[in-house]
Amino acid sequence: MQAIRHHPPGGTEKLKIGWEDIPDIEDDEVLVKVHAASVIWMELYWDIYKKEDGTYKAPILGEDYSGTIAKVGPNVPQQSGLTIGSEVMVFMSKAFPTDRSIDGGMAGYAKAHFSKMVRSPRSLSLTDAASVPLSALTAWQGLFDHARLAAGQTVLIPGAAGPTAIWAVQLAKMVGARVIGTASSKQSFELLESFGVDKILNYKEVELDSVLENVDVVFDTVGGETAKNARKVLKKDGVLLYLVDPSGLELNKEPGPKVDFFIVDMNAEQLGKIGNLIDQGKLRPVVDSVFDFNDVVKAFKKGETGHAHGKILLRGPHV
Repeated sequence: MQAIRHHPPGGTEKLKIGWEDIPDIEDDEVLVKVHAASVIWMELYWDIYKKEDGTYKAPILGEDYSGTIAKVGPNVPQQSGLTIGSEVMVFMSKAFPTDRSIDGGMAGYAKAHFSKMVRSPRSLSLTDAASVPLSALTAWQGLFDHARLAAGQTVLIPGAAGPTAIWAVQLAKMVGARVIGTASSKQSFELLESFGVDKILNYKEVELDSVLENVDVVFDTVGGETAKNARKVLKKDGVLLYLVDPSGLELNKEPGPKVDFFIVDMNAEQLGKIGNLIDQGKLRPVVDSVFDFNDVVKAFKKGETGHAHGKILLRGPHV
């Protein structure tokens, strides 16, 4: 099969497409023929691939992906509903230590423990399904598990048209929260309006701390000065979800509302609920662009611009 490996340190210049064997699965694992994988441009710079001796692992990229089950281990529970031919979406949660392979979905085939996947929503194409797991779960766990967002509260979402932020927009509106989003382009404004965002601010023209106050939750995937300014408009008992990296926790050393950071983990129950909400028409994925497998460098470079509207996807080599 073909596979895309990254050979850090470095960026897109260290991406290589090669040929290798289809992976063997353990008794509790599932082999998936990959249809599409989600592009996470930051994965090129993650420190999780650096080993204790200073050298680096060379992983197959792609934390979340979609595809069709090609093989099922004998210890995969029947009640999981995972059978040969099933269409699934998968989230690998690479950031958590494991003795298992952390190779992802940018390959012809990928393997994962059965708990890392759920059946794909019936209403979605397999391509669109690849855009769901990581981003939707991040928004779900941030808003509901960490911030405890409830109806009637106000959430501020900087860069609201981004691949993860757009899920936060939808989930917040779904539970009856007031949503304020920032954007700068006409396309972003139109996208946010289509989801019923209550107030849209052009971040190139307006400073957050000059026009907002009494926000309950900030869902921030931008970081930097944006986070500092957004924290100023939070209620005293509000929370800023800083989702860029752990450095945001340094803000807690300064007086002000709580800053929280977390790393999303796979939760099959939550992802299943998200899938059901998609099938009910209450949520929908937003896909910015889809690249052919051989155009992986272009896909990651598009991600590095920071101006994607929703998810960037890479087709599997067989598609």
